[in-house]
Amino acid sequence: MEDFLPPENVRDLRALDEAAFKKTVAVKGLIVPKRRCQEIVKALRKVNQSLRITGVAPVRDIPEDKNSMLVLMAPHIDEETLPKIVTELLADGTLTRSSLSIDLTFANYTAAQVLSRVLPDDVPPISSFATIGHIAHLNLKREHEPFRTIIGEVILAKNPIIRTVVNKTHSIDNTFRTFSMEVLAGEPDTNVKHSENGCIFKFDFAKVFWNSRLCGEHQRVVDMLTRKDVVCDVFAGVGPFVVPAAKRGCRVYANDLNSSSTDSLSENCKLNRVSPSVTVFNLDGRDFLREIASKVTGQSTSTTNGVASAKYPMFNHVVMNLPAIAIDFLDVFRGLFAGHSDIAMPTIHCYCFSSAEDPKQDVICRVKKVLQIADLGSEVNVHEVRSIAISAQQYCISFRLPTDVAYATAATEAEEPAAKRACLGT
Repeated sequence: MEDFLPPENVRDLRALDEAAFKKTVAVKGLIVPKRRCQEIVKALRKVNQSLRITGVAPVRDIPEDKNSMLVLMAPHIDEETLPKIVTELLADGTLTRSSLSIDLTFANYTAAQVLSRVLPDDVPPISSFATIGHIAHLNLKREHEPFRTIIGEVILAKNPIIRTVVNKTHSIDNTFRTFSMEVLAGEPDTNVKHSENGCIFKFDFAKVFWNSRLCGEHQRVVDMLTRKDVVCDVFAGVGPFVVPAAKRGCRVYANDLNSSSTDSLSENCKLNRVSPSVTVFNLDGRDFLREIASKVTGQSTSTTNGVASAKYPMFNHVVMNLPAIAIDFLDVFRGLFAGHSDIAMPTIHCYCFSSAEDPKQDVICRVKKVLQIADLGSEVNVHEVRSIAISAQQYCISFRLPTDVAYATAATEAEEPAAKRACLGT
C-alpha cells in the first residue's frame, strides 16, 4: 500500500508543487474474458480487492486482445481471500495474471493522503474542516503553523466547491461570537451564501457567528415547534433557528447585539420569505427579554419595526444559544413577570459548556443557582450537543420557567441565600 501513497520526497513541503507528486507504480491485474468481466469486477469489489484510485480506471481495454479486458486489483491484495470464482477461473486458465505500470500525479491522491505525506510524523493530521458556503474553515494547531500555506493550498485544490480557505487565529469573542481569521488560500472573500435545513443564509463570515456543525442541533430544536408556537431567540445570530422556525409557521422575536448579525438576519428573512413572521431586535440579551416581556403583557406603548405592542402574543419557547455565558443571562427571568398571575410559562432552551465529572448535574446546578431556586421542576432535559474538546462538551438544558422565578418580587429577594445553598456543591 505504501507504493500507492504520495512520494516520500514531498515530506516537509511548505508550498504546493504538484509536479513533485509524480510517481510510477506497478499494479497487479487479471486478464478477463469480456463475457466474464462484469462478474469478476463485482466479486472483487465485494471483498474490496478492486483497484480504487482517484482518476484511475480499474477496467481497461487490451489493444492486442479484443476479446479480453484488464481488471486492475487493489495494492493490498491477499491471495488467501480472493473470491472463490477468481481462484477457480485462475486454476482452469480462464483468467491469467498480468500487471501494468501507472503514472500517478497529484490529481490521483486525496487531500488526506497528500497532507499525511507532507506533514511530519510529529504534527497532528488535519482530520476535518467546516464548510460555510464557498469557505473552508480550519482551526489549525500551533504545530501546523509552518505548514499552513500548503494545507490551505491542498484543501483548495482538492475541493471544487471551495474558493476560500481560512484559519481561525484567535478564540471566539464572547460578545459578538466572532473571531480573527487569516486567508490561507484562494479569494479573500468572506461573504457567503450557505444552505442549511432547507433554508438559505447570506452573511459575512468574518463579521458574524456561524457553526455548520450545529446544523443537526438547529433542526432538533425546530422539530419541537408547531405552527402555533411563539419563539424568542435571544442570541439569534443570522437566523439558523429563526428562519426554519418561521418557515414552520412560528411567530419569532429575534435578537442579537451584533448589528452585522441582525442586518444579515433581516436579509435572510426576506430571502426565505418569512419576514412577516419575524420581528428583529438589536439589543443586549437582558434588555431584549425585558422589552418583549413588557410588550406581551401590554405594559409597553412603544413600537418596534412598525409593529404595535398589541400585536405581540406571549412566547412559549426561548432559545439562548450563547454557550459561554448564556446561563448568566437567566437572571433576567427572576421577576420578569412580577405583578402577573396568569402567564403561561415558556420552555427555555439554554446552551452551555461543561467539563464536570457529572456534566448534566453540573448544568442543572448552575441554572438553579442563577435562578435562585432549589427545584427546576419535573420538565427538565439536558441534551448533549457535541464535544468541543477532550474533556468538555456543549449541552442544551430545556426546562419550563418556574412560576416562583417569573413572579418573584423584591420581597422574595431575601430568600436568595437559602436558594443558592440549595444547589449542592456551592
